Amino acid sequence: MQDSSAPFSRRDALFSAIGLAAFVGLERSGVASAASVAEFAGRARTGAALLAGPFPWVARHGLTPEQYQAEFDRMAKEGYRLIQVDGYEMAGRPGYAAIWERAPGPPQFARHGLTEPEYRAEYQRLIKEGYRLIHVAGYEVAGKVYFAAIWELTGGPDLITYHDMTSEQYQAEFDRQLKDGYRLIHVDGYGMGGKAHFAAIWEKVWGARGPDWEARHNLTAERYQAEFDRLTKDGYRPVHVSGYTVGGVDLYAAIWVRGAGPAWSARHNVASADYQAVFDQHQRDGYRPARVSGYGVGAGLYAGIWLNDKITDGNFDAVHTVVDRHMRASGVAGVSLAIARRGALVFARGYGLANRETGERLTERHLMRVASISKPITAVAIMQLVEAGRLTLDQHVFGAGGILGTRYGSRPYGASLQAITVRHLLQHTAGGWTNDANDPMFANPTMTHDQLIGWVLDNRPLQYTPGTVYMYSNFGYCLLGRIIEQVTGQPYANLVSQRVLAPSGITNMHIAGNTRAERRPDEVVYYGAGDPYSIPVRRMDSHGGWLASPVDIVRFALRADGFATVPDLLKPTTIATMVTPSSANSEYACGWAVNALGNRWHTGRLIPYGTESILVRTSNEFCWAALANGNGIDVDTMMWEVFQQTAVWPSRDLF
Repeated sequence: MQDSSAPFSRRDALFSAIGLAAFVGLERSGVASAASVAEFAGRARTGAALLAGPFPWVARHGLTPEQYQAEFDRMAKEGYRLIQVDGYEMAGRPGYAAIWERAPGPPQFARHGLTEPEYRAEYQRLIKEGYRLIHVAGYEVAGKVYFAAIWELTGGPDLITYHDMTSEQYQAEFDRQLKDGYRLIHVDGYGMGGKAHFAAIWEKVWGARGPDWEARHNLTAERYQAEFDRLTKDGYRPVHVSGYTVGGVDLYAAIWVRGAGPAWSARHNVASADYQAVFDQHQRDGYRPARVSGYGVGAGLYAGIWLNDKITDGNFDAVHTVVDRHMRASGVAGVSLAIARRGALVFARGYGLANRETGERLTERHLMRVASISKPITAVAIMQLVEAGRLTLDQHVFGAGGILGTRYGSRPYGASLQAITVRHLLQHTAGGWTNDANDPMFANPTMTHDQLIGWVLDNRPLQYTPGTVYMYSNFGYCLLGRIIEQVTGQPYANLVSQRVLAPSGITNMHIAGNTRAERRPDEVVYYGAGDPYSIPVRRMDSHGGWLASPVDIVRFALRADGFATVPDLLKPTTIATMVTPSSANSEYACGWAVNALGNRWHTGRLIPYGTESILVRTSNEFCWAALANGNGIDVDTMMWEVFQQTAVWPSRDLF
């Protein structure tokens, strides 16, 4: 990675910059511990700046406890979230440096000035309430150790946290966690009784082992500079630095990750008298602070890391390489993707061609068939009707008193058919009509919905008792579309557009046409071994017929993710019901595939008709979508590789 920052003087300085994922996302409110409160002194106002765009930030350093408390209260009142706080000794008293961002995020809780017993008690209380520790700083003042910490009410991978570890204990724990599949995401060094101690957070690695990373501790300034130079030369970027002083010696602990991200710049060993000038220069060059650490005798030194969220190709070479490799291996014409973090669109791009014949480049705004990603959209519409009391999940679909009654087919309904409920259709446990070579949704292409349903009920009897066996069924979701129409009196597409898409801010999603002549002006051309324009896509409306961009698929996902960042279309209890798997398949719920990690997703494929798609919602508040206008590309694996190879995500919002 080339550093794109301005050429600062090196005076034992480091170039580069960061953003540890756990540090970058704030929230609506925060409460600081009860240090004495006084008016904020104007002369202590340091590093106050606002970036252009939707994520303004404020940074402060050299704050007394009273000044920090006052500033904390003011920031919380103005809608800023605390993303980092560092404590250190300053003229025999606690001093603080902190960074706030005005950005979406989950509920947050912050404390400072805690003794070890107080910190331990707060930690145990908040963990019981579902909060996760995202940041902790230890600092020694007049021979006593205190802690400042930030917790957030959010999900994510399993965490392991420790504090008050000696160097030996920290190294042993580091080795053990590495062996158990955890990676270090935060470390803070501090002096205690003349020896180095550490507080640290490890995170369970998702799926594959993730991007390469390196961590070091107890480095002198010279050794730190040497390690910094070596690792950045090898393509690593610093994502965390902690300066601390033990026995009059300045030491450093740091984490580097090899991967994509915004432009960065980092400095250490900056004298307090010079830090403001360094800060101001970064601000003028478009950088925001992501990490600041005070240390040294009398807090005489600072180390900092800055990010520039302007996205350039050079910053995301690792992402481009992953996508290019998958495209070349599959031979697809194009693929587009969009990624959101905590409600903000942080990356979106199209690769390859929308149309090979004309050479039209693919963008993230082009429309594509999304195939079975249509199913979670239909599921949300159904759950809205359940929430409104207009139907129930255990309501029968066919027969006297059923939602669809006896309007379809010409033969008497058997007991199994009359036993089918809405829940069975959502969970693919209706007992038949699976998506094999005899998938009824690809039979009789000239039939209307009503004609096809009647033909299936007359000619395709159920194979199993409803509720006992999972059999993925496109036809079942076709029936759900007709249930929506029966209950609301509106065409399926109209109801979904009004109740699901419009409230999500989506205005350019449509049911796809069948033929190439029906292709929309901003729609791609599909390339498959079979003729993409020979299948009844319009009839597939509620199970596979939607046309969308990845950006709009992500907009929808954010409105059904269950996080507090963006208002959801459904109540939390309704979402919980929707993502609870059936007894027949522990990995599929109502329109969503699920797993024990708390992730939810759905794939979409039209083979051999030129469509591959994926929608993912992770438990640590990412949502992403990828669409391709050809077959053979593993978009799911590709997107996880993109995620794992990105060291730092921008905090700007591209929506």
